[in-house]
Amino acid sequence: MDQSARKFFIFLSLIILLLSAIHFTGDYRSRYTFAEDLLLAGLSPVQGFFSQVGWRTYRFFEVIMDHNRLIEEKKMLQKELAARDNLHYQLVELQKENYRLREMLDFKERVSYELLPAQVIARDPSQWFETITINKGYADGVEKDMAIVTSEGLVGNVAKVSRHSSQVLLLTDSRRAVSALIQRTREPGAVGIVEGFPEEKGYLRMVNIPPEANLQPGDTVISAGLGGVFPKGLIIGHLLETGPDQYGLLQQATIRPVVDFNRLEEVFIVIELMPGRQSDNEDEMP
Repeated sequence: MDQSARKFFIFLSLIILLLSAIHFTGDYRSRYTFAEDLLLAGLSPVQGFFSQVGWRTYRFFEVIMDHNRLIEEKKMLQKELAARDNLHYQLVELQKENYRLREMLDFKERVSYELLPAQVIARDPSQWFETITINKGYADGVEKDMAIVTSEGLVGNVAKVSRHSSQVLLLTDSRRAVSALIQRTREPGAVGIVEGFPEEKGYLRMVNIPPEANLQPGDTVISAGLGGVFPKGLIIGHLLETGPDQYGLLQQATIRPVVDFNRLEEVFIVIELMPGRQSDNEDEMP
């Protein structure tokens, strides 16, 4: 131990001894001596300094501990909030699914066809074809060309069938054509062809309409039942614009489909006419 350290140690020991003597002897006296007062007065700034240092050190570590505790509480609250949000979204999704299933059940009760429910499990990502895949196949009684509908209207028809799934060709596909007529007039000779409209994605086009056919924007277009694929009376959509075709000999029209093909989740496969229920060709499917 060097000389300066030894002196400091001796000084500190004396201070401790004096403070101890003051403490143990002060209990029996009503006041300190002059020397004790002088010593305490000299040590007061030192005591105040160390007291402040100790208090600030304590507060520093206390703030750090409070900060860490707040961070943990924040993480816990964020997890609880995320769990509640997830539960809320699940409830909303269940409500929407329940609404769709109720509509489908009501629809199934009202129509004169045997319907097989199916779920959409895939969609063709290609830009050229408009197809979806459903989770029913020939093991469930599905056959090629069967019509696919929802409670809103006509969707398309079965194009390919495997054991437990089928590929459905949507009305918006350019390869698909449906004979159709106007519900308001129901003129037998005013049958046109509804097909995909590549220039207006999401819309349909009705072509080969006789020039004398009475067309009005807003008219409902239904399937005509020709060709043996689609039953008569399935709603397809509503007329938006009408006019002559490019040759000026026939009429054509743009159709807004009643089915949102981008939001298909559940569909029905039209199996056959239900026994004991007569299909009336004069009434359209709801």
